[in-house]
Amino acid sequence: MQNSKQSIVKRFSFCLSIISSLFILVLFASATVSAQRVTYQDLVQRNNQPNIYIDNFTLPADRPDQVQLVTTFRIGYDYIPFRKMDNPTGSEKYFSNVQMDIEVFRRKGKPGKRDDRTSVEGLEPVARDAWRDTVYASSYDETQSNRIFKHGYFTSSLSPGQYSYLLQLKRGEGAGEQRSRRRDISILPYQEKKQGNIIMVEPPTAEGTPRSLTLVNFGNNVEYATDFYALIHLPGFSEESQYRLQVHRSTVTEKDTTRKNQVYAKEIDDEPIYIGTKPQLRQRDNRLFLELPPSDGGSSYLLVKIPNSTFENGIYTITLLKNGQDSPVARSLYRSFWVDMPTSLLNLNVAIEMLRFIEDEKRIAKLKDGSDREKERKFREYWEKRDPTPDTEYNELMAEYYRRIDFAYRKYSTVNVNGFNTDQGKIYIRYGPPNKVERKLPPGEPAVEVWTYPNQEFIFRAISDFGQYELVRKRSL
Repeated sequence: MQNSKQSIVKRFSFCLSIISSLFILVLFASATVSAQRVTYQDLVQRNNQPNIYIDNFTLPADRPDQVQLVTTFRIGYDYIPFRKMDNPTGSEKYFSNVQMDIEVFRRKGKPGKRDDRTSVEGLEPVARDAWRDTVYASSYDETQSNRIFKHGYFTSSLSPGQYSYLLQLKRGEGAGEQRSRRRDISILPYQEKKQGNIIMVEPPTAEGTPRSLTLVNFGNNVEYATDFYALIHLPGFSEESQYRLQVHRSTVTEKDTTRKNQVYAKEIDDEPIYIGTKPQLRQRDNRLFLELPPSDGGSSYLLVKIPNSTFENGIYTITLLKNGQDSPVARSLYRSFWVDMPTSLLNLNVAIEMLRFIEDEKRIAKLKDGSDREKERKFREYWEKRDPTPDTEYNELMAEYYRRIDFAYRKYSTVNVNGFNTDQGKIYIRYGPPNKVERKLPPGEPAVEVWTYPNQEFIFRAISDFGQYELVRKRSL
């Protein structure tokens, strides 16, 4: 089973402000919404947002008096309007033309107001770039996937100063452009920076000090229950410097970011340090890479593992400190993000209610009793006792159970009945996919489906013309 897990994703207009206006939705974050009761159907609507992620960071430019602004993006196939090809010649049967443009403006004074989302009136344009590509898919399921992405990036060499930028996305033929919210940024001289930036990369495949690293490229997100590495710029590095890394659970509001409990700490000892390198961004096979060649007059970077697989899904702050100093060498927020989070887990009360397919009313009533904090504690304890891998944060059994509820809802729902309340849905939730499904059409009689499992068989009979079946017989094999 893949460790691919999901919470809600943002619409395009919000992707550029993940930290400043983060819409936090971690496990059970919406246990209550005022006094209104949240239903599974409410969560389905909330969870059906398209996938597009934007991030930016800075790198050294070719000229010492400039800084390279890097803007990366990944667009989910479920956000791209594909068309079927008239005469496909290979495995590709669907296609779409996608275009992304960036325009950078010089700005004076303080950042714009938060409600001034797209206006660049009076700002001087200093750079623009365009990315265009044709995206292909081999099946309809691929065109609807939130697990397949198209990656791309822009680079702009800028003198130190205050800037704003806008992105414009155009998807498919005849579609209008979508404009992002304006993002305000400050560009500091790279060699004069007091605090370095942190770039999240995937675990390297090479031993030692690898010279090519794959970007996570997930906005400020990292997939829940997966480890990653932090590539950290070290301003003022010397070989005598000693560093320590800290990771704190954090909360983010419009006004402030608060670090809470520390979840990880490490003294930097034998981790790779790139002394004198000038990172270069490259793209190969629809992925983004940072190449780290040696360079005279280059900067120094630390590569350190972040054991995110041991953390709950939530918001975290990575801080690198130099021993003997209180000011951070580098600091960055990220979110541990469950990409395919089952719908029920978006709300604690719904998650408890959905246990009714395997638990009796008395047990569910006990789990529902108490404050939200008490209910969450009891719910977690319930699944911790059933965790097949208790040494890891990810509970495969819990995820599989709630994924079956989602599947039953999508597969077996009719006009009048939710899929998980049908006989077929209930059997699927309890026993999983059958080894064999056989459909029979007796003359003059309703259709019959036979589901075969290793030790038992379930026979269903159609009771409507809309695909609803009832269980008529169960027998042991």
